[in-house]
Amino acid sequence: MTKIVTLGEILVEIVAEDQGDGFRRPVRLVGPFPSGAPAIFIDQVAKLGQPCGIVSCVGDDDFGWVNLARLGDDGVDVRAVEISPSFPTGSAFVRYRDNGERDFVYNIKNSACGQVRWTEAVSELLEECGHLHVSGPSLFSARIIEMTTRAIEVVKGKGGTVSFDPNIRKEVVRDPEVRTALTAMLASCDTFLPSGDELTLLTTAGTPEEAISEILGLGVTAIVVKNGAEGATYYDASGPVSAPGYRVEEVDPTGAGDCFDATFVTCRLQGRSVQESLAYANASGARAVAIKGPMEGTSTLAELDDVRSPGEGGPKRRLTSLISRGRRGDGHKPASVTSVCSAHPTVVGAAMRQAAVDGTVVLIEATCNQVNHQGGYTGLTPAAFRDQVYGIADRAGLPRRQVVLGGDHLGPNPWRHLPAEAALAEAEAMVAAYVSAGYEKIHLDTSMGCQGEPVHLADEVTAERAARLAVVAQAAAGVTDTSLRYVIGTEVPVPGGSVEEIERLEVTRPEAVAATLEAHREAFAAAGAEAAFDAVIAVVAQPGVEFDDRNVVVYQPELAAELSRALTGMPGLVFEAHSTDYQPAGSLVRLVADGFAILKVGPGLTFALREALYALDEMATALTPDWSERSLVKVMEKEMLDHPGYWQPYYRGTPDQQRLLRHFSYSDRIRYYWAAPGPQEAVRDLLAHLSGTRIPAPLISQFLPTLYSRVTSGELDPTPQELVLAAVGDVLSVYADACRPGLPKKPAKSAGPTLEMP
Repeated sequence: MTKIVTLGEILVEIVAEDQGDGFRRPVRLVGPFPSGAPAIFIDQVAKLGQPCGIVSCVGDDDFGWVNLARLGDDGVDVRAVEISPSFPTGSAFVRYRDNGERDFVYNIKNSACGQVRWTEAVSELLEECGHLHVSGPSLFSARIIEMTTRAIEVVKGKGGTVSFDPNIRKEVVRDPEVRTALTAMLASCDTFLPSGDELTLLTTAGTPEEAISEILGLGVTAIVVKNGAEGATYYDASGPVSAPGYRVEEVDPTGAGDCFDATFVTCRLQGRSVQESLAYANASGARAVAIKGPMEGTSTLAELDDVRSPGEGGPKRRLTSLISRGRRGDGHKPASVTSVCSAHPTVVGAAMRQAAVDGTVVLIEATCNQVNHQGGYTGLTPAAFRDQVYGIADRAGLPRRQVVLGGDHLGPNPWRHLPAEAALAEAEAMVAAYVSAGYEKIHLDTSMGCQGEPVHLADEVTAERAARLAVVAQAAAGVTDTSLRYVIGTEVPVPGGSVEEIERLEVTRPEAVAATLEAHREAFAAAGAEAAFDAVIAVVAQPGVEFDDRNVVVYQPELAAELSRALTGMPGLVFEAHSTDYQPAGSLVRLVADGFAILKVGPGLTFALREALYALDEMATALTPDWSERSLVKVMEKEMLDHPGYWQPYYRGTPDQQRLLRHFSYSDRIRYYWAAPGPQEAVRDLLAHLSGTRIPAPLISQFLPTLYSRVTSGELDPTPQELVLAAVGDVLSVYADACRPGLPKKPAKSAGPTLEMP
């Protein structure tokens, strides 16, 4: 994750409680509050889970130490903050006039922060910096201007970026040296963050439109104009993007702009869209003005979610309420949840619609190989996948409070070809990225051997490595205020089903579960991660269900009876069952009743997706015979032959047998190819081709017979998009019935708006 650094004043702020004119008579004061525009900015960055640091200087006094304690506790790297024995920490006295304007009395130039100098610690911090933020009020002396200029050269010399908020105050703008420095900073920055009239102050332009053109002409790539409660507008070469503000009761506006800046910059660096970054930044500014004290209003992501959707933010405990009550829920009915393990937008969309119909929470999980800090095979980071999921929820009309995100098999699996330390370092970065992005359910899976190690590791080694990742997760959660719930253990193959033909399947023994729990308890305690172990809600166990390319092993309750009874000795815990894809409905119901309260499904959903798309492909050929020349099946076959890495090591047999498996195997390794440009274009062409034609009901009966009765009754619109979503939804409804027996059914028409297909 990109490290953000800023430099400039750290000071305390002392505020007059009553409104009035100046400080020419005694008034009641409150404070000291940690403050300083760069300090507020960087504290807000830290609250959002981004690595960050600050260059400054404070006095060896209480005012200095109160700032260092606040910044350090919130996660800011303060090693480049010098402590001066000769100068006091800077200060600002603030008085509000009756019209809301503020008067400041500063002690900055002659305080410790006026003595900032370039040290070895500054060089070290800037070497780690990928983004530098400059705040106009910090340019108060030739010394700091020179340092800032040098810092920009260092960061940009390494390919980093710079943001600049002029934050022009009447107390400093009259200084020609400062104004010259402000103009120079504008020409050096990548992102310019003015407020209102500041857009034109540093230009020769007479109108905002002329100013935007002039500033972009300097090489600035993005301009964000802040307009308080009215919102903000982003400009770049492609045009404007606006987002409305949030109406709150103003208590103290100091620091709101700095919080906005920090949130926008951090959100963009974390991969969020301009629109969502503006929305979070507006929420950050709104929350800041509603709280007294300049740094008191810095916010976690959960707190910003609460501003954006009142009552929906804050630490989420929905997952716990669903499944951590042990084997039984309210009214002695099994309490369970379906874990949708797929990154395909259509599958996620179908899950959102199912949740919207049922009025339940939806759990969406990404696996370590699908989504990770390097992009995974989907090309998505955890933050990007989160944004994609939330966008789909918005289009489906499902409130975000009903969406829980999880990370599955988080560990060194994608990097097991590396030495253990290198693989675990990547796993740590991945876990931090997941938690920082707000994922709540974390499955720690460190059981696989790395380069030169056995394929399967001993419990003690697995637990020690899991504890190491838990420490990273807890640290990230402390910054983002995320309430984590953990799953441990891995009595299953790697994600996606068995890679070998199933010859024999062993149900997990109770003593193996006990050994796993004890090993993790000891390792977590040794690592100082007891809180993480207390947050464990489930253990992965093998109940005797699995699938390979051609076979499905169906659940036999009698074989898992002893394992199920073992839960009575593990109060508050449930089992998580992987590879439940293709199980009959009755088997899923029995799994839930036997304590397997988290049912994982993934390839079974993309299998249904592929069935529906191939059925539409057949319909297109029946309606337009020459369609077969550019059929989806042919496109997928070419894509898989041109890029065999996802199937060739796994599918055995003759060429004809391999061809059948490529398209029709239970392991559904074709799912790895849907995100490629060729298949995406082919799916779009197919849907567009059929969208302009009324599909005859007999064709639906022939190729999608399970949907025929709903089409003829008028419950289901026979558009290609709706048919695909319904096919995937039928699989999900079986899981919904198992996890929530007796859930009232609602008509399919209530499922919400049509979702976009990728």
